[in-house]
Amino acid sequence: MSINFNKHITIKNNLSYSVFKRTGLIILLSLLSLQGVSQASIYVLKAVYLEKFSRFITWPKESLIDNPDEPFIISVIGETPLTENLIQIYAIQKIKNKRVIIKNIHNLNEIQGSHILFIAESEKKNIDQIIAITKQQPILTIGETKGFAEKGVLINFFEKDNKLRFEINETAVLKSPLQMSFYLLNSAKIVEPVEE
Repeated sequence: MSINFNKHITIKNNLSYSVFKRTGLIILLSLLSLQGVSQASIYVLKAVYLEKFSRFITWPKESLIDNPDEPFIISVIGETPLTENLIQIYAIQKIKNKRVIIKNIHNLNEIQGSHILFIAESEKKNIDQIIAITKQQPILTIGETKGFAEKGVLINFFEKDNKLRFEINETAVLKSPLQMSFYLLNSAKIVEPVEE
């Protein structure tokens, strides 16, 4: 399938990564087995994924992504054990060479200004409202609930064959202000593919 993503979806050339390393990293992550991995460790893995995903996403300039003095904001809406893992990991780990702030969102009005919004399963009842707020904003939405990708969440975790995998709503990505590398799309299960 040949898709023209000239405007929204780009392949970023970075001299520090070969094509092999880029695709190998994502493939490795998408195939990690969950056998013998505790539920707590799955959340650690998901937390690490967020930084890996960010390497394949381009945010527009208005999101202040190029300003090293402005933090990278990961917001979490809903109740999930992931929050504690994010706080621990990103107290040290940077994203896009920026310090990371983890925000717990309790009100839909607090979503704006996030770079990544993780949507917990407990927000299933509010998912339509959340998507209505985020779909035109430069926010990478990530979920972990069956059906979230079909609702418009850009990346959604799921488990299959005892492995942690992810799916991407390609149509929602194309309509968003974000640009996503083909390498990431090529490593995911595609939901609502863009027609040629």
